[in-house]
Amino acid sequence: MAVPFLQTLDPQDRSALMALGHHRRFRRGAPLIVQGDHSDSIFVLLRGRAKVTVDTLDGHEIVLAVLRSGDLAGEFEALDHDGGPRTASTVAAEPVECQVLTGDEFRSFLDSHPRAVRVVLKIIVQRLRAADRRRIDSGTLDTAHRLARLFIELVDQRDPADVPTIDLDIPLTQHELATLIATSRESLVRALAVMRAGGLISTARRRISVCDLDGLRRYSQ
Repeated sequence: MAVPFLQTLDPQDRSALMALGHHRRFRRGAPLIVQGDHSDSIFVLLRGRAKVTVDTLDGHEIVLAVLRSGDLAGEFEALDHDGGPRTASTVAAEPVECQVLTGDEFRSFLDSHPRAVRVVLKIIVQRLRAADRRRIDSGTLDTAHRLARLFIELVDQRDPADVPTIDLDIPLTQHELATLIATSRESLVRALAVMRAGGLISTARRRISVCDLDGLRRYSQ
């Protein structure tokens, strides 16, 4: 299971990082980062979740990832500050609190805290591997199996709980969830129906719960 950046840092490095920058709050739907902007600030999520999105040339919005407390947003531009404009947006999927550092502050922090550099590299590698895995899955698995793998990822991000059902608490609409696994909303609805009929999940308005975790793991293989 991937551990968020802030929780992975050595306690001394974490304290040094949190002494930099300034604290900000964002309401749900507010942008932290806007695609196309020429900025290199970095955001450390302290509370709440945010979605990373990209606008395509034909006017569609695609969700690339969901960030949680402890994750970084904007690290690519902070590290490669001469690399051009922001390639994606980051939007608060619920009320968010974060620590905001300038690119210079973050780069100076990394220069003086080499252990943190290794953590950043590890996080970037994990994200690239996840993106590669999703790209491979989109060409080899049907929607239901891709969705099941996403649900397992979400379960594995949570603290283990010995309960009959696990509420996934996904801060996305069905359309956004569909774009995250590269499918249509109609295919997503059919996939949910397949897993619901198999007793793997239950659904309610804006709620998806795992009813049979072992069965879902087997199904996702």
